[in-house]
Amino acid sequence: MRSAIQSGKLRPGQSLPSTRELTKRLRLARGTIISAIEHLKEEGYVKSIPGSRTCVADVLPEKFLSRFSVPPKTYSGNSKSITLSEYAKRLAPVSYYVQPRTIAFRVNLPALDLFPIDLWTKTIAKQWRRSSASALLGGEPFGYLPLRTLLSSYLRTSRSVICDPEQIFITSGIQESLDLSTRILVNAGDRVLMEDPGYQIAFAGFEAAGARIIPLSIDHEGAVPPLKEGLRARLMYVTPGHQFPTGATMSYDRRIQILRYTRREGTCIFEDDYDSEFRFAGSPLPALQSLDPRAHVIFAGSFNKTLFPSLRIGYMVVPQSLVGAFRMCKSIHSRHHPWGDQAVLHAFIDEGHYVRHLRKMRRVYSERLQLLADEVRKQLGAVLELSPIEAGMQTVGWLRSAQSPEEIAALALEANVDVIPLSRYCRRNQVSPGFQIGFGAVDGKSIASGVQVLSRIIS
Repeated sequence: MRSAIQSGKLRPGQSLPSTRELTKRLRLARGTIISAIEHLKEEGYVKSIPGSRTCVADVLPEKFLSRFSVPPKTYSGNSKSITLSEYAKRLAPVSYYVQPRTIAFRVNLPALDLFPIDLWTKTIAKQWRRSSASALLGGEPFGYLPLRTLLSSYLRTSRSVICDPEQIFITSGIQESLDLSTRILVNAGDRVLMEDPGYQIAFAGFEAAGARIIPLSIDHEGAVPPLKEGLRARLMYVTPGHQFPTGATMSYDRRIQILRYTRREGTCIFEDDYDSEFRFAGSPLPALQSLDPRAHVIFAGSFNKTLFPSLRIGYMVVPQSLVGAFRMCKSIHSRHHPWGDQAVLHAFIDEGHYVRHLRKMRRVYSERLQLLADEVRKQLGAVLELSPIEAGMQTVGWLRSAQSPEEIAALALEANVDVIPLSRYCRRNQVSPGFQIGFGAVDGKSIASGVQVLSRIIS
C-alpha cells in the first residue's frame, strides 16, 4: 500500500478498502491488516476520518523532505569580509603527537584492548532499563548529582581532596576544565604561570585568551616556582602527580613551596591530576588541593585516560568562593552533559568495577615499564637512559649520543615506531635531548620490536 501511494496509484484523499474487505481479499489475518494500517498512519501516509473511512493523506511525508522547486535567488555584487574576533586571531593549531597505527611507542593512550567492554555494555543496558522519562529531560549543568556525590567520596579517599558535591563539576575532560578556568580567571594581558616543557593544549588556550605566559622550569622535583615576586599571575598550571611530558613527580617540599608562593601572590592554581591513578612506585603524595585549605586550587581529573578516550568525561573541584561563577559559566558554556554516560560511569564506579580495572592496569603498566627498561638496558644502555618515573603510561628516554632527536623520530616513524622529541613540548625553556616514550598501549612483543628499531637507527 505504501508503494501504491508513493507511485500515485492511490491518490491523496482516495478511500481505502475496509479492513474486513482487505482481510478477505488478501487472505490475511485481520490483526495483520489493522497493524499495517496503523503503521501507515504513524508514517503519515493515511488518515482516519472519524465515523467514516480511512483514506490516503492529503500531504504525503515525502513532501516535507523535498527540496525547493524554485531555486533561491542569487545576488551579485561585492560583500564585506567577516572580521574575526581578537580571540579567533590568537588561535593557533595544536599538533597531536599520536600515531594509533604504529607498533610502538604510542603516548597518552591506555591499553584499550584490555578494557572490559562486555562489562561496560552490560552496565549501559542495566542503566537504560532503569531510566525514566524524567532522565530524558536533561540534567544539571554541573553534572549528575549521584556521580558528583560518589566522586567527592572517592577523591577524599584516593587523593585526600577536600570537597563537597556542590564543588564538583562534570566536564568533558581537562581541556574543558582549563577553558572554563581561563574564562573565569584570566583577562587578555594577565600573566599565567605555565610548565615549560608542558601541555600544548594549555599553552594554546592561554595564548588564545591573550594571556602573557611566564614559563616555569622543570627539574627532578617538578615545576620550580618563580624566584621573582610581584608577578601577580592570575593562574598557575601544574601537573604535580606526573609532570607532562618529563614524568617527574613533584616532591612534598616542592608542593609546599608552590602553595606558599601562590598564596603570597594571590595566584590560583590549576592542578591537573595527570596520570596519578597509575602509580606503581614510591609513596603516594596528597593533592596540592588538600595541603592548604586556604589556597585557591582548582583540582581537575579525567576518566578519558583511565577508561577510554572517547568517553569524554572529566571533573573539576572548584574552591567554594568560585562555585557561583563556575556554575553560571558552565550553564551557558555547555548546558549539561549526556545523562546516560554519567549514569553508566556512576554505576561502574559504585559497583567496584572502576577500582578493579585501575588495579589491573597498574599491574599491566608496571610490567610493561619494567620490560621496556630491561630492553633499553640491553640494547641501548650506552646511548639512552630512561627516567625513573613513579606513575603514568609513558616515560622519557634521555639521549646520550650526539644525534638529533628529530632525525631519529622521523626515521623511527618510517619503521612504524613513534617517539616524540621533548623539544616539541617546549616554548622558551630548553631541555636535554630526549624522547617521550609510551608503554601503556604497547604489548610486550611490540615493546621488544620497537626497541630493536630504535637500536638499529641510533646505532
